[in-house]
Amino acid sequence: MIGNDGKPVSREQLRGHVVTYNTQSRGSKEFAGIPRALVTIMDGLKAGKTTYVKCADGQVQLMRRKDNSVSAG
Repeated sequence: MIGNDGKPVSREQLRGHVVTYNTQSRGSKEFAGIPRALVTIMDGLKAGKTTYVKCADGQVQLMRRKDNSVSAG
């Protein structure tokens, strides 16, 4: 995953982006800091489905919960 600054995102940064995705509104300044590709991936997840995102230091599992939030494992 490449961040907005053009550099690879670490696992911890990606987990922070997932928290922002779950808690902030789409028009907020914090939400604008999430890489657009990551927002597209998380928007496309259906409830109960899992995907993996490659980071600078490994990969992270993303899963859409039944309450429609996204968790990073």
